[in-house]
Amino acid sequence: MNLITYANSVHDLSLIKDSNCQEVIIGPKDLNRNSKLNLADTTELLVQAKKLGLRVTLEWDVLYTENQIYQAIDIFKTIDDSLIDCVRVQDEGVLEFVLTETNFQIQFIAETGNHNLLGLNKWVSYIGNRLDRLVISIELSKITLAEYIDKLDCDIEYLVLGKILLFYSPRKLLSPLLDGENEKVNYHADRLEAIGESEESPHKGFPLVENGHGTFMYHIKDLFLLDKLKELKELGLNYLRVDLRFEEDLSLLPKIAGLLSSTEVDPNTDSIKADYKNDLIRGYYQINKSDVLFKKLKNYRIQRKDSSYIGEVIEILKGEYLAINIKGQASLMTKDCSLKFITPEGKELFCKVHKLQDAALNDSESSDGHELMLMNYMSGVWPKSQVYLVNPL
Repeated sequence: MNLITYANSVHDLSLIKDSNCQEVIIGPKDLNRNSKLNLADTTELLVQAKKLGLRVTLEWDVLYTENQIYQAIDIFKTIDDSLIDCVRVQDEGVLEFVLTETNFQIQFIAETGNHNLLGLNKWVSYIGNRLDRLVISIELSKITLAEYIDKLDCDIEYLVLGKILLFYSPRKLLSPLLDGENEKVNYHADRLEAIGESEESPHKGFPLVENGHGTFMYHIKDLFLLDKLKELKELGLNYLRVDLRFEEDLSLLPKIAGLLSSTEVDPNTDSIKADYKNDLIRGYYQINKSDVLFKKLKNYRIQRKDSSYIGEVIEILKGEYLAINIKGQASLMTKDCSLKFITPEGKELFCKVHKLQDAALNDSESSDGHELMLMNYMSGVWPKSQVYLVNPL
């Protein structure tokens, strides 16, 4: 198996060389979704990588609209061909350009949207003898990975350490929400970095990045499969990718490379885990059971449950009122009407109705025929709390 990784500095190149890695991935931020390198710095790294005798792969993994792709092609043409051994692409339009307008070997990134053998084999056939390797998804379990390695007639690459991308949008989703002085956001010249959390569940800590190519959300934990090297070797995997760009430090690379050269049957990875600053997970490698989580995507505490359901609190004015969106069949009434509120965190609160008003602020004795009602204020109730009718106090 061969180990490959990314370089963002000349120091990174030295560590890669010293770790006996034969190949390095480099890309400018104009063409790469996660790079921080401008074109001048990229060229310098390409030159230095060549001097060190490394095989150089230029990663061009941005997804483009019609207008954007031609601008990107113009940028690509400014890079010296002699400094590149292979081009790594994800966008089909970029693939077509590299395939028809250059002579480079191609590494095709099939990590997103390419999970079936029929489709992957079609890419192998289409690219033909220009295909250097196929980069396949970490969402493929060990069993599926073994089958694909056996049936795909090309070299296969698989991520074994790095961030797990959960969501991507070409839109700028962070900057419209910020005032430029948010203490929870790291402001950089070319990107924003923040930590996301759910309003409907206790899940939090998701790394968020917005840059010139869109917005990315990553898993709380990083993928770690270095303790499965023996299995991966037995499966016949050709290339292992380590992505430490987000850590901005390749100091762990020599230790990781040492695992590959170790003569031990099961090399110890404890020291690497201890030095790695993020929590780790094996992802889908053992088995892909992501579908079992679908029922957990919605907070069960704020879902409608029975015939006594009235609706949802949508607004609160402290000391004045609770605004309730009427959704259920049960009715609010000013006479002998007691309510149960279930907050998003699961806390239950009880209150008796003393006053009701409709959306026009007219006093009312019942919610019948109304979509929005205002009732007397109740401390501790949050927006999105669910409202149920209970027996009179």
